Amino acid sequence: MQQAELILKLYELRREAVMREARSYVGGDFLPASASELIQIVSAGDRHSSFVLQVYGYWEMVAAFVRSGALDAELLYNTCPEMYFQYAKIQPHLAQFREEMDMPEFLISIEQLIEGSHAGRRRLEAMQKNLAAIAEARSRSASKPQTTSKPTSKPTSKPRRKR
Repeated sequence: MQQAELILKLYELRREAVMREARSYVGGDFLPASASELIQIVSAGDRHSSFVLQVYGYWEMVAAFVRSGALDAELLYNTCPEMYFQYAKIQPHLAQFREEMDMPEFLISIEQLIEGSHAGRRRLEAMQKNLAAIAEARSRSASKPQTTSKPTSKPTSKPRRKR
């Protein structure tokens, strides 16, 4: 019962207004293509860097709950796929980020939780495939020339009069 209460409390925290906005950014437009880009975003000191740090800090806390035994890993796996999706966005850049920022333990709980189980690695792989498709679609739409469509107007026909 305590586990369910904790998962519900964590859900409530995700619904807070600023957290929703942060999750919307991290779950949407945020898609760093390299460790350098990730470092640039996190180091900018702007709203987006705050969003990134807030969201990943939240998931790091949740993963630490699991690692310490306060929350069941299977319960988290079954109720929080968002964590896996958001981790998949930065996982390819995490080692270089840690090295360049001299932060060897940055998001270590998330990494160990997700990559420490077969199910977690399988979900991570699926999320990364989804992200690759998203990146490809964004690339295609960005490379298409923007066309302005002119409204098509149909000639108005007047009803015929019978003679």
